[in-house]
Amino acid sequence: MNTCELCNKTDENLSLREATHKEYGKKWVCQDCWTKLYDKNEMVAGSSSGGAVAGCAMGCPGCRNA
Repeated sequence: MNTCELCNKTDENLSLREATHKEYGKKWVCQDCWTKLYDKNEMVAGSSSGGAVAGCAMGCPGCRNA
């Protein structure tokens, strides 16, 4: 089960993105929260990545990089 660390939305198929929040540090967030953080300029510039970790083959069940 994937859970957004900001809004606590939970779903097996929820896609999460890493965001570095100016106040809370690195968090795994859903697309809606990532967009809200971006629009409100609450992320550290140039630190967010929606991509997978280098060397990860992706697609693993429950993997944040899937």
